Amino acid sequence: MNTLKKPVVAWSIVIVVIIIAVAIGLFRGRTAPNTPAPGGPAAPAPGIGSTYTLVYDDANVLSNSDERKLGKINDELISRYDCAVAVVTCNYGGSDLYDYAMEYAEAINLGRTDFIVVLDISGENYYLVQGTNLVDWFSDQDCVDYARDYMEWDFARGNYGDAALNLSEALADWIADNY
Repeated sequence: MNTLKKPVVAWSIVIVVIIIAVAIGLFRGRTAPNTPAPGGPAAPAPGIGSTYTLVYDDANVLSNSDERKLGKINDELISRYDCAVAVVTCNYGGSDLYDYAMEYAEAINLGRTDFIVVLDISGENYYLVQGTNLVDWFSDQDCVDYARDYMEWDFARGNYGDAALNLSEALADWIADNY
């Protein structure tokens, strides 16, 4: 007689499989890192980083004056329109800056009406991403065009603060015109 056809044996196997699946899930959850994968952004720790609103100069290329101006732009955008333009400098150097930007945006809890601009200093690249609620009004191509038009000249010359300020001011103007 086949022992697997007995209900007691079949139920015992199901219970053992469920216990193993739960144990694997608990083990993975306990050992999974709380930060993005290596090479990805390091999530800013609470209370650490810039004292300016949504400015993360992880590559240390912005002056205090630039950080203050960027923070002031965000303070005004948040108070008037409930949105912001987060600015991140990094030395990522990876090939997919979009994923890096998205992971960072999630790590700092950006909203659906916010923008994030990432300046990858060592990778000599930059990326602008709009929140999901903005996609119908500010397309991916608009992101490419704005980033190129307002950042390229200064970014290529190593004037990262000016590049970030030019783009942030242009986006603030766009927000003011479209909200």
